[in-house]
Amino acid sequence: MKWLLPLVVSLFLPGCDRDISGSLASGQLTDKEPAYAVREEPAPVGKVIKAGLFKIVRSGGLVDSPDSSTGKAHARPVIQLVKQTDRIPLVKNAHMSFQYRIWGLPERPVYIDLRRVLIHPPMTLPDGTVSTGSDYNIKGHVSIGQVIAYTGYGLNEDYEMVEGDWLFQIWFGDVLLVEQTFTTYWPEAAVP
Repeated sequence: MKWLLPLVVSLFLPGCDRDISGSLASGQLTDKEPAYAVREEPAPVGKVIKAGLFKIVRSGGLVDSPDSSTGKAHARPVIQLVKQTDRIPLVKNAHMSFQYRIWGLPERPVYIDLRRVLIHPPMTLPDGTVSTGSDYNIKGHVSIGQVIAYTGYGLNEDYEMVEGDWLFQIWFGDVLLVEQTFTTYWPEAAVP
């Protein structure tokens, strides 16, 4: 029993010359990181899962949405993929959309702030103003360290029928995580 206390003390003392960051008291780092060291979280990463022409299966109808390009948006749409493509025909009620995944996020908070940017060809709205896109904040629901969501644009009005490239982006802070471009075109049978 006499030798037990000195043995325990001798096993404990070698760790006492380290501070909480895992470096020696002299300021030199060791080649082994202690188990209690704080590690930085990896930066989030994002990608498009699927993109294309969708149809709205169910919706709460068009509602006022001051953040969107036209001031209108579908309330709680349920969409279904018609064709995986980046070329969207300019026909009434065509819906270009994509599903994206962002991972490498912490479990908390449950909702994170994301920024949705859309840049599209100039369209003249009914009030005479010209819109070239929108830029607004959205909430991403985090589950198991990731966000899986959809975003898109429905061509519901004649003035939205503009030909060209539509660039969608999803940002987390100042980091661009997801980008998708669609090209709208006039199908031969529908050329004005």
